Amino acid sequence: MRVRTSQEIGLLVRELRQKRGLSQASLAEQIGATRQWVHALESGKPRLELGLTLRALTALGATLDVHT
Repeated sequence: MRVRTSQEIGLLVRELRQKRGLSQASLAEQIGATRQWVHALESGKPRLELGLTLRALTALGATLDVHT
């Protein structure tokens, strides 16, 4: 999947979380965040902590590849 915006990252996270049967609260607990933070990520909020975003992707089995 090609991701170019924070909204697309949010949609990806929501899709992966739902496929794994996780609630926002359970994902938040796994990555050391709040449920509100996960909600903001899934909503595409552009100014979220990169480290937590990467932790969420990792917890959901996703990797980030950058091509130039």
